Amino acid sequence: MSGSFPRTGWRFTVGLVSFAVVVACSGDDGTGDPASPTPTATVTQDAAAQAEEQIRTVFERFIGAVVEAQSGAADDPAALFEGLATDETVEFNAGIASRYADQGIVRVGEPVISDVNVQVVDRSGVVSACMDESAWTPQLTSGEAIPPAEEQLTPHPVVYEVVEAGGSWLIGEAIEPGGTITC
Repeated sequence: MSGSFPRTGWRFTVGLVSFAVVVACSGDDGTGDPASPTPTATVTQDAAAQAEEQIRTVFERFIGAVVEAQSGAADDPAALFEGLATDETVEFNAGIASRYADQGIVRVGEPVISDVNVQVVDRSGVVSACMDESAWTPQLTSGEAIPPAEEQLTPHPVVYEVVEAGGSWLIGEAIEPGGTITC
């Protein structure tokens, strides 16, 4: 034997040390196994939550642009929607503002937005909310009040498609809410 461990003893020692190292390294320190699906799910959930927050922010800014465009204060209503909406939606809202200006109509105040809901699937989605326009009233530029449309007297749902373009979320076309959303 010439003074060394027998081959079986050596294997046993190496195996025992290896086992001890694996046990020590695999203790539950709360971080989880980096190769497990849990971190991937967290990253995906974080990305989805981040997209939803970005859409909420764009939606708030979009509503702000609509309010400003219809207030009559903007020289170029279309510029208000830059980076917030698709070309079609920009044209639609700038057109409304232009028609109001041509008719000497402005809207004073602002709507109350509540119950914002965002649904995202890949690079598109839907944002919906309740809009109360009772404090956002139409009037002539002379200051004379104009009776609001009946649908503006009570809170009502608004729904828009959202699309990702060039790394940014944009408000797309309005969608008929149907009877699925109540305010």
